[in-house]
Amino acid sequence: MNGLLVLFDLVLLAGIVGVAWRCLASTDLFRAVVLFITFGLLLALAWVRLEAPDIALAEAAIGAGITGALLLVTLERLRSIMAERRSGRPHSPPPDPTGPHALLRALHDPPPERRTFIPALTFALVVGGLLVTALWHQPHSTGLEPVVDAHMDVSGVDHPITAVLLNFRAYDTFLELAIVLIALLGAWSLGRHDLIPARPAPGPILPGTLRLLVPVAIVTGVYVLWAGSHAPGGAFQAGAILGAAGILLVLARPRQLPMAPGGPLRLGISAGVALFLLVGLYGLAAGHGFLGYAEAWAYPLIILIEVAATLSIALTLVALFVAGRPAGDDA
Repeated sequence: MNGLLVLFDLVLLAGIVGVAWRCLASTDLFRAVVLFITFGLLLALAWVRLEAPDIALAEAAIGAGITGALLLVTLERLRSIMAERRSGRPHSPPPDPTGPHALLRALHDPPPERRTFIPALTFALVVGGLLVTALWHQPHSTGLEPVVDAHMDVSGVDHPITAVLLNFRAYDTFLELAIVLIALLGAWSLGRHDLIPARPAPGPILPGTLRLLVPVAIVTGVYVLWAGSHAPGGAFQAGAILGAAGILLVLARPRQLPMAPGGPLRLGISAGVALFLLVGLYGLAAGHGFLGYAEAWAYPLIILIEVAATLSIALTLVALFVAGRPAGDDA
């Protein structure tokens, strides 16, 4: 049995490397996106083999599913804009030399960048060699697992990964939420929702299927959020599942998709970062340090942060897919 698992791992490793290379080497954008989605699914399977089901779930939902959907809809809109330009009809908004149309011109008439391939490859090999050398000469250590196990009684939760992400190393999670928020603000800065080309109307199969899938996705997302305190799961996994359900609902809607009101949408999207910051400031004022919790308050504060982060992640992923800030919201 172990021999079969080793053989499976070798085949999986070869598949990951091969698909990644084909994705980078493909000159067809649609094929590259499909290969990228395949790459994400293979990575999720690799995380399962590494006994990290929570990371595998996040990789499958975000790395393969939602990111793949974002790339596909971006490719569709790029092709639509390029077709309008070739037909001689102006596109609204007009071409901006510093805006997203610069990407269209780069795709249509790419600059001679092949000569930079060798220096980039050399740099990557040098950095990779330095990292391997540093890891090879790293002194022997038992890792952080004994330290985490010794302090689980004051973490407020029963799962070590949740304890690390939302207590012992809460800085990392706070910055990750901030980066997700910044990514959405960058997407909104490109224009309003009502200036983006409409999406084709869906067929009859998708809306009917979603009546069965979306309730299951919502229940699964809520369960994964609740289970995160004592089992693999948590805000990022739950937010990815709920965000995927929201994206499916967007795909099943008619061509003229109304955007949520700007005020409530901004409040929900920023809830995770804002609440995380408030809890951090509370810990600082109480003498526990920034993002430090009193032992008696650790569990309720972590659960509160996870709920707000789940809402923010789900709304952000859906807003990124819809693209464009709400109409009339020029702030």
